[in-house]
Amino acid sequence: MAMHQKNLLEPDFPFSLGITDNLEFPPHWHEEIEIVYMLEGNMQIVLNNETYLLEPRDIFMIGRRNVHHFVSSDKPNHSVIIQFGLSLFGPFSSIIRDCQFVSPLLGVSKKLDTNMNSQVHAALEEQILAMIQENEEKKEGYQMALKARLFDLMVIMIRQVPMQHFSSREKNIRISRLKRLDRVLNYIDTNYDKKLTLNEVSDIANYSPYHFTRFFKDTTGMTFNEYLNSVRVKKAEEFLQDVDLPITEVAYMSGFNSIQTFNRVFKRSKGCTPTEYRRGKTKKGNSN
Repeated sequence: MAMHQKNLLEPDFPFSLGITDNLEFPPHWHEEIEIVYMLEGNMQIVLNNETYLLEPRDIFMIGRRNVHHFVSSDKPNHSVIIQFGLSLFGPFSSIIRDCQFVSPLLGVSKKLDTNMNSQVHAALEEQILAMIQENEEKKEGYQMALKARLFDLMVIMIRQVPMQHFSSREKNIRISRLKRLDRVLNYIDTNYDKKLTLNEVSDIANYSPYHFTRFFKDTTGMTFNEYLNSVRVKKAEEFLQDVDLPITEVAYMSGFNSIQTFNRVFKRSKGCTPTEYRRGKTKKGNSN
């Protein structure tokens, strides 16, 4: 759950594709490019303090080093998440990284919905659906086919989708801000079960509490307390899997100082109390 999501892709083939249900994930960033394709239902992506609603067939491309998080809706939803590193393209990686047309693409995020040029959207969707099929069937040569589809998809993006350009100075500022935020969120992830104050985390980022509050909200789209509570609720979900742990103990292990606060924050986040959540998970496990 650390801010900088470390590279979990295979070094020899830095590509992953998975279908997720009701995806929720706190603010994070990574070096890999990420593509989200909405299959069913809707979901929100919060990126750089802007919220985007994804509906069926919407495509969202998340550039490298873009802070983002996923917010699931109350109703079931399904999405395809594709991640890939530039090293996937082998000897072409340095060419792609240096290309004046591709470089802006790598650091920019973009929502591509069905309201855009229908031919462009259809062409992008065709490549994504083909990748899903290749990844599921895994026929001989499927890795080469995935690379080919990604090349085609990137060419369409470069030629057809308007992109915002960043100067070298702007890129350096973004990287510096990410490093500060990474220190803070790693600290929260390690110390979520302790009492954390705004002054304490502001010092880690070398900001005053006032400037840190603005910086954190602008970068993550959440307040410090909102993020801290999201981490604690996520940890509580894990602890609740152990039916032998009393709810009170789960609350304190997750960093909440009272059972009342735990119940209130958990219900606001998940739509049910911790007890109801555990009961639902237990029933689902027994029915499998």
